[in-house]
Amino acid sequence: MTSVTRSGPFRLHRLSGSAGRARGILLVGLALVSLCVLWPLAVGPSAGPREITLVARGMSFYVDGTDRANPVLQLTAGETVRVVLRNEDNGIAHNFEVGVWDVAVARLKGGDSGSVVIDVPSRPDRFRYVCAAHAEMMNGIVEVVVAS
Repeated sequence: MTSVTRSGPFRLHRLSGSAGRARGILLVGLALVSLCVLWPLAVGPSAGPREITLVARGMSFYVDGTDRANPVLQLTAGETVRVVLRNEDNGIAHNFEVGVWDVAVARLKGGDSGSVVIDVPSRPDRFRYVCAAHAEMMNGIVEVVVAS
């Protein structure tokens, strides 16, 4: 059975019985699907791990876009970080490793890039990072700090 209610220029049709339930389920389903599709667009892409890009050039490491050789890398205790290594030294292979954490970017020839995801320890401390083949020149400190 269909009943019509008038309210100004709009008409509202009410369905009773199984047709009304089916329409209600369809509308709820449509709302849920819309929410699942539109919600990620509204909140933006997931943050994922923070990314630090290191550039190997001139037998030193540099944070991409800076000119300080072998910088201190400050990481927050408990965070997850992706370290990307880009080797700009043609003819020389480089890697990145923090030996005490047993994490490394494999040796890369000039022009190549690689990455490693690091789960930073929850205890503040300082650790050494190196290029294993050139550790005397290519080394720096990873400083783990407490979140502020």
